[in-house]
Amino acid sequence: MSGVGWVALAVIFSSGVALTMKAANARQIRFWHFLAVNYLVCSLGLLAWGAGRHLGQLGALTWSLGLFVGCMYVLCLWLFDRAISATGLALSTTLMRLSAALPTLGSMILFAEPAPTARLLGIGLAFACLPLASREPLSLDERGRNAWRGMLWGLLLFSAYGMTDFMFKVQAELAPTADPKSFLAVIFGTALLLTAPRVCCHAGAIKAVMGWGILLGAANGLATYCMLRALSRLPGSVVFPTLGLGVIAVTTLASLLAWRERLRPANLVFLMMACVAVVLINR
Repeated sequence: MSGVGWVALAVIFSSGVALTMKAANARQIRFWHFLAVNYLVCSLGLLAWGAGRHLGQLGALTWSLGLFVGCMYVLCLWLFDRAISATGLALSTTLMRLSAALPTLGSMILFAEPAPTARLLGIGLAFACLPLASREPLSLDERGRNAWRGMLWGLLLFSAYGMTDFMFKVQAELAPTADPKSFLAVIFGTALLLTAPRVCCHAGAIKAVMGWGILLGAANGLATYCMLRALSRLPGSVVFPTLGLGVIAVTTLASLLAWRERLRPANLVFLMMACVAVVLINR
């Protein structure tokens, strides 16, 4: 399959992750059971892919980063669920994609990566458009205070997701020879260990979320696999902005058509500015 085909599949499965999260949120499915099944599916998929063969060869730094990122994966999906409730699917997903500004900025500061003008403009635009991501106008009255609370979930998601992505950059710089499949196995295994105890407390409820958890896990695993395949055929400057824009477009359309989410004019400006920022950041 061509690189374009793999990018298209990565967009479909990455969007599937967000859409599954929204559907589960709308149906008020038991969140921790849902996550545990998801991480079990991802972990089993990685083991079937051969990820367990080189776990013993991972260094202490890679293990430490994997354990930390596994914890952050759980935190990010929890924040995503909260942000969906507070601001909706379109704005939450766009904030996740926009968080690419943080690892890019971190790479420039800590690893002396090039800082072309377009990239700096993209980072500046990413931060400048954040106030427009609130569902309601920000003000000091009661309605405005509710908007601030909703905005807080979005900003926490933006920060946590960006920090998590930056850890992959840290791993690539400080432990470049580590097997990526084994690194992912540590991440998903850690996330599974964090969420599994919650399932044990209410084991009878697992059947109700099994299908949704399997769907999320499959989408998670396939999105990662397709992205890696796309990166092996196309430069990152093509894959990452295309993936980001594609996911924003798909989830925004789905939120408007399937869930009838309301976007005020400022939100539409935010979405447009975010798309421009994503392109500039990855140039």
